[in-house]
Amino acid sequence: MPELRFEPGWLLVEDAPEPAEQIARSTVFALANGTFGLRGAPEEVPASVQGAKGCYLNGVYDTPRGLLTEREFPNLPDFACVWVEIDGERFDAAASALESYRRELDLSCGLLRRTVDWRTRSGVRAVLTFERFVAMHDANLAWLRVGVAVDRDCRLRLESGIDADVTNRWADHLKEVRFSQVGEAILCLAHTFDPGHQLAEMTVQFLAAPRAGELETTVDAKRYLERYTFELRAGEQALLLKPVAVHADRFARGSLKEACRATLRRALQDGWDRSLARHRRSWAELWERSRVDIEGDDEALLGIRFSQFHLLAAAPYRDARVSVPARGLQGQDYYGSVFWDCEIFVFPFYAYTQPQAARNCVGYRIATLDGARRKAASLGFEGAYYAWQSQETGDDQCDRYVFNNPITGEKIRSYFMDEQIHITADVVHAFRQYAEATGDERFWSEGGAEVVLEAARFFASRCTWVPERNRYEIHRVLGPDEYHENVDNNAFTNAMARETLLTALDLHARGLLRADERDAERWREVAERLYVPEPDPDTGLIEQFDGYFALRDEPIEQTNRRLAHPDLHKGGPLGPFQETRNIKQADVVMLLYLLRDRYSAEVKRANWEFYEPRTAHDSSLSPMAYALVAADVGRTDWAHRYYLYTSHIDLGAYGPHWNHGVHTASLGGAWLAIVHGFLRLRLAPEGPRLDGWPLLPESWRAVEARFVWHGRPMGVRAEPGRVVFENRSSEPVCVALPSGPAEVPPQGRLEAPFGVP
Repeated sequence: MPELRFEPGWLLVEDAPEPAEQIARSTVFALANGTFGLRGAPEEVPASVQGAKGCYLNGVYDTPRGLLTEREFPNLPDFACVWVEIDGERFDAAASALESYRRELDLSCGLLRRTVDWRTRSGVRAVLTFERFVAMHDANLAWLRVGVAVDRDCRLRLESGIDADVTNRWADHLKEVRFSQVGEAILCLAHTFDPGHQLAEMTVQFLAAPRAGELETTVDAKRYLERYTFELRAGEQALLLKPVAVHADRFARGSLKEACRATLRRALQDGWDRSLARHRRSWAELWERSRVDIEGDDEALLGIRFSQFHLLAAAPYRDARVSVPARGLQGQDYYGSVFWDCEIFVFPFYAYTQPQAARNCVGYRIATLDGARRKAASLGFEGAYYAWQSQETGDDQCDRYVFNNPITGEKIRSYFMDEQIHITADVVHAFRQYAEATGDERFWSEGGAEVVLEAARFFASRCTWVPERNRYEIHRVLGPDEYHENVDNNAFTNAMARETLLTALDLHARGLLRADERDAERWREVAERLYVPEPDPDTGLIEQFDGYFALRDEPIEQTNRRLAHPDLHKGGPLGPFQETRNIKQADVVMLLYLLRDRYSAEVKRANWEFYEPRTAHDSSLSPMAYALVAADVGRTDWAHRYYLYTSHIDLGAYGPHWNHGVHTASLGGAWLAIVHGFLRLRLAPEGPRLDGWPLLPESWRAVEARFVWHGRPMGVRAEPGRVVFENRSSEPVCVALPSGPAEVPPQGRLEAPFGVP
C-alpha cells in the first residue's frame, strides 16, 4: 500500500485514491468522539460494501441469531453518503478521471477533508470538496459539508440522505428500519434483534446554490434520499450542509426523536463554522493535556501523533458504562468487546492525561462486577473473574470454541474464557495505577475497593495448595503467550495474582477495604506462600511456566513451516508452537515491564535477550513490551525499532486484522514506549518520578510529554544531558529525580542536567 505523507506535524495526507486498500484506509481515516465512531470510507462508496463504511455506538451490542460469536457492535445506517453527478456522470474517485486528488486528516482536530479535481466526460472541470467531523463538543453530533465548483455550465445533481443497506462483518443486525419526515428533517429509527435496542439518526440537509432547482425524494425499506438537481454556471459553486444526530435508547432519556431534535437544534444554532470552532477547541483542550512532541524524527512523531489521535477519539469521556474496545470505535473487529488491552496497554495514557476518561474506564469495571461474579461462580470459584471478552453486562462473550480446524472442519476447544485468569489481576493493576496517578482515593469507596475484594477472593479460591511442595500454585492457565495452553505456574499470572492479593491487604490495612478478618488472613497466607517463578541465580532467566525450558528450542521460521495449514491456530494441541519454546507474544517480558521495580537490570536484560528471538510477535500487543524493557536496560536501538513498529502498525497495515479497526493496545503501547520507556516517567502517589535518567534514540534531539498528576497539569522535556519539568498549576509539585527529590515551583520550571549513564 502506498505510504501516506505527514505534513507540518499534524496532517496525514493521501495523494491518490487506493481502491484496493479502501478498507484499511477507512480505518486510518476514521473519526470518533468516545460516544460513536465513523469509518473513513469516501462518501460515494455504497453502504453495502463489506467492511468499508461503518458507524458504531459505544456500548450498544446485538445478537441477531443467538450466536455468541456474532454478538457485536451493530453497524448503524450510513449517513455519510453523498453522490455527485454532473451532466449524467456520477463521480467515483476509484473510476473517474482525476487531475488531482488529496485526502487529509487533521490530527489536531479530527477534521477529514478530501479535495479532487475531476474532469468529466462532458469536459467540465469540477473541484469537489468533502469535509466531515464527529463532534468532540457534542457527543451525538456529526457534520458533513460537500462543495462543488465548476469551470463551465453544467447540470449538477446532489443526492444524499440515510442509507440503511449496511452490513456487519458476521451478520445483519437491523431487524426493522423505519423512515419518516419530521419537519424538514429525515428520521431513521432502527431496531436490533437481541436485546432489541432502538437506534436513531436524524439529519437536515441544506443546499446553498446560485439558483433554485428540483427536489426529489426516494424512500423505500432501506433508504431515504433527497436528490437536488439544478443548473450550475461557469465559475459558480454549490454547497451541501448536513448535520446528523445519532442516539440509542441505552443512553438517551425519553424519546429518541426528541433527543435527535435537541442535538440538531444545537447544531443549527451554531451552524458549520461555529460548530467546527467548538469542536476544534475541545480537541485543543485534549491535546493540551496529552501532547507528545519529538524533535529530529518525523517518522516517530507521526507514529505518536497518529496513536494519540485515535486513543483520544476512542476515550469514554462521558459515561462509566462503556470502556475502550480492542479496535476502538474505528472498526468492528473483535466484536467491539473490551479486553485486557484496555487496562494494560491503553489505560495508562488516560490515567496520565485524561483523568475523567480513566475514571470511566475503571467505572466500567465497577459497573460490570456482577458479570464477573457470575463468571467466577459458574466455574466453581469465589469472588469475581472478569470476562476475557467483555461487553455491556460483564458476562463473558468469549466462546469456548474460537477456532475451527481448516482441514477437518471440526471446532477446536480454546481456553481464553476459562483459563486467562490474569485479566482480573490486570483490572486491579489498572485500579491501583489510577489512584496513584490521579490521587482520587474516593473511587475506592465508590466501588473500587469492592472490585479488589472480589478479585482477591477469586485468586485465593483459584490457587491450589500442594502439600509436597509446601506452597500454593496456580494450575491450568493460559498466560499472555496464548500459544501454550493448560500450563501450570505461568510466571506472569502467578506474579500478578500475588500483586492483587497484596493490593487487597494494603487497602484493608488502610481502612479502604472492609473485609472479614478470615478473608484477610487467607489472602495473607496465599500471598506469602504462592509460588512465583524467580530468576535462576546463575542465568537470571525466569521460566515462563513449569516445564517450559524442557521444550524444543528451534528457530521460529522452522516452527512456522510445520504448520499443517495456513489457517490453523498455531497454539494448542494441533499447532506446532505448543511443543516448542517459541511464543506468540510477550509474556515474561511483559511481567518485567509491569513489575519493573521487582527485578534488576541484569534480570531484565537476560530475559529480554532470551525471549526476544523466541517471540513471534503474532499479536499487536507484543512489540511495545519489548520496546519498554529494551529502553529500561539501555537498548535504545531496539526500543526505537519496536516503538516504530507499534506506532505505525495501522499506518503501515501490517498488523493482524488491520483492516477492521485500529489496534488500540498497540497505539497505547506507542505512548508507553515514550513516557515509561525513553522518558522513564512514572506518576507515583508522592509525585512524578523518573525511574532513571531519560535515554533517547540517537536521532532524537528532544522529546516532550504533557501529563496531569493529581489534577495538576505538567510537562517533562528531555534532551541529551538535560531534563526539564514544567509545572502549569498554581501549586508546587515535588518530583523524584535519580539524583534526589526536587520541587517544581508553581507556574515554573525545574531544569536538571545529567551525565551519560
